[in-house]
Amino acid sequence: MSTSHEPDAANPSHRPRLLWTLIGAMVLVGLLPLVVSHYFLIGINRESLETLEKKYLTRSAVGIADDIQNLLSSNTEQLTKIAGSMRVIKTALPAGVDPFTHAAQSGWITDYVTPDSDFLVLRVVDANGNGAEAKSTSLDAAVLGELKLSLQAALQGQPYIGTFQYLATINQPAVVVAVPVTDGGKNIGAVQALVSLHRIAERIRDEGKGDVTAFLVDRDGRVLLHSEPSIAIERPNYSSLKIVADFKKAPLQARLTESYVDPDHRPMLATVTPVGRPDWGAVVQKPEALAFASVSRMIRATIEWGGIALLLSIVAASIFASGISRPIRILADRTREIAAGNYQQRVQLRTHNEIGELAENFNIMSGAIEVAVEQLKKAAHENHLLFINSVRMLAAAIDAKDPYTRGHSERVARYSIAIGKNMSLPDKEMRNLRISALLHDVGKIGIDDRILRKPGALSDDEFEVMKQHPAKGAAIMSGVAQLIDIIPGMKYHHEKWSGGGYPEGLDGPDIPMQARIVAIADTFDAMTTNRPYQKAMELTYVVDKIKSFAGTRFDPQVVDAFVQAVKRGDIQTDEPVRGAA
Repeated sequence: MSTSHEPDAANPSHRPRLLWTLIGAMVLVGLLPLVVSHYFLIGINRESLETLEKKYLTRSAVGIADDIQNLLSSNTEQLTKIAGSMRVIKTALPAGVDPFTHAAQSGWITDYVTPDSDFLVLRVVDANGNGAEAKSTSLDAAVLGELKLSLQAALQGQPYIGTFQYLATINQPAVVVAVPVTDGGKNIGAVQALVSLHRIAERIRDEGKGDVTAFLVDRDGRVLLHSEPSIAIERPNYSSLKIVADFKKAPLQARLTESYVDPDHRPMLATVTPVGRPDWGAVVQKPEALAFASVSRMIRATIEWGGIALLLSIVAASIFASGISRPIRILADRTREIAAGNYQQRVQLRTHNEIGELAENFNIMSGAIEVAVEQLKKAAHENHLLFINSVRMLAAAIDAKDPYTRGHSERVARYSIAIGKNMSLPDKEMRNLRISALLHDVGKIGIDDRILRKPGALSDDEFEVMKQHPAKGAAIMSGVAQLIDIIPGMKYHHEKWSGGGYPEGLDGPDIPMQARIVAIADTFDAMTTNRPYQKAMELTYVVDKIKSFAGTRFDPQVVDAFVQAVKRGDIQTDEPVRGAA
């Protein structure tokens, strides 16, 4: 609705400008960037996700191929070392002694065929195939044929890696590997091994978990290993699979990643990585519907929510823009009524519409609240000073009852604050500690002056009366709710860490921290000032004495903080006070 006809409008000529500005801005900011960003984000995210899927499949295939190469390389290197050992043995043996016969008789090659090794069979044979043999399984005709071929290759000086073999008796895949044994530049025999591929089979099964399929094929398209055990046993021919057909035609080192439709008419994304030698290929594939499922969901969600957002933006822009003038006008009127309100910010706007008027009134209220807050802070500070000074006056009045304790409460408070500082107490606890220390002897108001002013030591009965002052002080202050947090320091500052103190005989952690601190500060001041029954003691002596009370009279932790405060100079004795009579 148009607001230009409202009777309470202060500046009707400005309303259309605000209305159309809001509508235009909301449409421009809300609709156009949303449409453009969604369009580009869909394309970018789709390409990114497709790239990530392809990289994942490629890494898996490359990992399988690398594992095969590493397995065969490490075992070939082991066979080469054994061949070198044969040369050394031949040199060390007497002339005419056959090293292959010696290897068979000594049986030293059996150490290489263990449950932890990859060798299922290890042979060290001469050109006629005679020599030493160690094996953990029987050999079928196919493996024996591979061993003959490997011997022929070795006698020609060529390392040999045979074709894939499956040992049904032990349910393990394997391959024959051989290296020549040379002497004086002549090939005199071979070191042959039947190497287990069970680790590769496990790797392929691990890669093929979930929605991914992994398998190993040769150049004829025959499946050698498969992540699905039943297919691995059948070993079908996958030459009709496009990724395999392309692998058969591709160069030896060519790596392929492509999309195709499998025999079940499912779009697939797959990659193949050649092993090299032997000429096998590691294939990892995944259905496109699953590989790009997140892309499809993202597109659907983006379109759905984007459409909803666009619709809501248009509706909201129309409603909000058409109705914003009147609410702002009302709000401007309210801000004038609450010019001394609760806002604490400034708004700087250069506009002549209702928002500008609102900003002006808001700033007026902010100024008013700033003045009010300053006045409240000043009043609070004055009240705090009045409270502290009243406490100090009360403490001074108590100390004045005994000429020997003049200034005692102030000093105890000062020492307590120094100890609390070295214990890193929070600010609130420090404030409570100060007041508690100032008022720790307030209960002496209720003690007979004859006992307080007695120049000599107190009798047992007098001391029992004197012991009532902590409880009396707590009772006096308990009537003031605001002082409830300072009562523990007053009431329990004569308790002992090991027990036996008064008024309640508390011990250990049961004694409030305030009281533990005030107890040390009180004792320190009593020992470092002149009293009727003693002269002020030297600082070093007093510190050592208080340290000796750690664990008995005082909390060891608080004693440590006290000692630290003395070392840092936070606690110092007042010489004039010590010298007073």
